[in-house]
Amino acid sequence: MKVLLFGRNPATVSRVTAALSAAGFAADGVASEEAVLARLGLVDALVLGAGVVGELRERVTAAAVRHGVVWVQGPHILPERDGLEYVRTEILPLLAERGTHEGRHPR
Repeated sequence: MKVLLFGRNPATVSRVTAALSAAGFAADGVASEEAVLARLGLVDALVLGAGVVGELRERVTAAAVRHGVVWVQGPHILPERDGLEYVRTEILPLLAERGTHEGRHPR
């Protein structure tokens, strides 16, 4: 499954994107609205960081829905928390709840 992570903190985006990749996803991470909007047609799922809020969140999630992309929003990750553990315990359950799975056909 192709997953795009959109977060406001580039260091956190990098860390969580690496953890998504380690968990078996084809993952990419971005830290700007323009970048996330440009990639939505190329992914199966969008993970929003906890800092993506308000009108920004509304614009991005509306675009995801238009592209048929499932989206979830992860909770805040503390700097000392292991990224892979965060992905396994926080993000994967959210993706499963939204009906995504590893066997989905790639775009």
